[in-house]
Amino acid sequence: MNNNKGTILIAEDNLSNMKLLKDILGFQGYKIIEAYDGKTALELTRQNKDVIDLILMDLQLPEMDGIEVIKLIKSDDSTKKLPVVVISAHAMEIDMKRALKAGCNNYITKPINVESFIEKINAFFRHNTKL
Repeated sequence: MNNNKGTILIAEDNLSNMKLLKDILGFQGYKIIEAYDGKTALELTRQNKDVIDLILMDLQLPEMDGIEVIKLIKSDDSTKKLPVVVISAHAMEIDMKRALKAGCNNYITKPINVESFIEKINAFFRHNTKL
């Protein structure tokens, strides 16, 4: 199934989590751009800003953490409108507030519920709604 529904940049340093997200979203027809650290996520966002429809961001990344990457994306006029959704094992309210304050559009906790996750992503692309 490769009828490209949209392009999603995934910033995730855990190989198993990256594979799971890639498999789920790829099967749904999304094109995936992979970043395994914060610096690469920022560089790839800037390089691909015209084709990225959504960014899925882990908070704990090498090189630069997800909060810092979100702040830099949201402070740049050329990338600030890109929707960023945090996907993190950090489920504490303080972590969620930090991410939302940095500019993320929504926060999904790990482990993800695959069915609910797919529905949220598909609904976003169908309606371009907030996740």
